[in-house]
Amino acid sequence: MNHVSDLLTYFYLFPLGIIIAILAISAGISGSNFWIPVYFIWLGIDPKTSFWLALLTMLFGFGSGIVRNLKNRMINWFIVTQYLKIAIPFVIVGTLLVPFAPAELLLVLFGSFVIIYGAFLIYRFGLFPRKNEPAVTETGEKIYWIRAAIAGFLKGLIATGTGKIIMPCILRHCKIRTPAEAVGSTVVIIFVVNLFAVLFRLTPDFISTLSEQKNLIFTIMIWVAPGVIIGGQIGPDVAKKLSKRGIRIYVGILLVFVGILIYMRSLSGF
Repeated sequence: MNHVSDLLTYFYLFPLGIIIAILAISAGISGSNFWIPVYFIWLGIDPKTSFWLALLTMLFGFGSGIVRNLKNRMINWFIVTQYLKIAIPFVIVGTLLVPFAPAELLLVLFGSFVIIYGAFLIYRFGLFPRKNEPAVTETGEKIYWIRAAIAGFLKGLIATGTGKIIMPCILRHCKIRTPAEAVGSTVVIIFVVNLFAVLFRLTPDFISTLSEQKNLIFTIMIWVAPGVIIGGQIGPDVAKKLSKRGIRIYVGILLVFVGILIYMRSLSGF
């Protein structure tokens, strides 16, 4: 009876998983922006485990999104492979630095990043939207290697940054037909670098930490995994229907709020 009660404790993570997956995949950004605060602030899990759980959660949601985008033919594999060539080595570098970084520093870096990016989205799409932006087909064939390296490194170090940095670059490429295809291609890139970040964080010491929390992790993922898988199926269709400006303003507001919460929680001494 107690086992059933423990399982039901986190039932609310199922609908929350659907919502977060839809929001992240439709906007082409990392779901870890929202899962890290859920795990760290809401559930009280230690920071480094929260980062790893957020990455693990994204594998389910973005994996589901990839399946949907494959059906919709919304992935440009040429673009995906070009950006992964540089993003993968740098996500490994960023991940290998995690054991040497204090948890407080990782939280501050994460909070700062999401606040700055959220404020940029509000400024760029809300307060001062550009008019008559050039069409994607007029922008050229440039691959932004430096941004790909930064995106991979940030994903490895603070579990976020890939989608935010890479998707604007993909939108500018002449091979991209629609914004939905840019989102679909970005989702694949995020999934792959996410997988490397999950695997390379598994040092012997951290595996021991996870082992001590295996029952909690299992109970959480029982609800989270199916939620984000369902959301991953819905997100790509939402990306085709919502306005790019509207979804980014909304995401920007949420990210600023998330960053402030992270700061408040970390400054309070956990």
